[in-house]
Amino acid sequence: MEHPGEIWQELGYNGEQIGGIEPAKLEEHEIKLFSASIVMMYRYKNGEVEYLFQHRSKFLKANPDKWDTSAGGHVNLDESKVDAMVREAREEIGVELERDKLELAATYLRWKIMTNLYFYDWTGREDVFHFDDEEVEEVKWVKYSELEEFWPNIKESLTGNTVFRYYLKEWKTKILEKYGDL
Repeated sequence: MEHPGEIWQELGYNGEQIGGIEPAKLEEHEIKLFSASIVMMYRYKNGEVEYLFQHRSKFLKANPDKWDTSAGGHVNLDESKVDAMVREAREEIGVELERDKLELAATYLRWKIMTNLYFYDWTGREDVFHFDDEEVEEVKWVKYSELEEFWPNIKESLTGNTVFRYYLKEWKTKILEKYGDL
């Protein structure tokens, strides 16, 4: 997805904001790190934990036709991590996330991306999603019990990410505790 006019947040090695970078200049610029936020929306349904994945368009440059987190992307210059997450969910899947209900699970470094992983409870809400920017083709709820079977369809930067996999399992336990099944 092109990002005309956007300036992404550039971070120093200890995570402090040191400036901004135009996405088109990422390859030619020796950035330290840049910041991103991703969210895994979940719901508890019929005694099971389900996670929402988005199917990326086959026309995208990065990870075309792969499954990805519910929503996510870069943090703009002078934008908070939470505001970025709310913006990305609105842009990619057409939902408005409530800031105070985003639960930060982890902040981790992978490649040159300082990623903020959030979880968001969608239990009991209506599944009304809109894909207006041609970045996402569809979304799908995947039961935790079927995640291993679904795993090969997910983009490589997530399937090879032990932190991401760990938190999907860890959050499943928290969700079951929250809804009284543990």
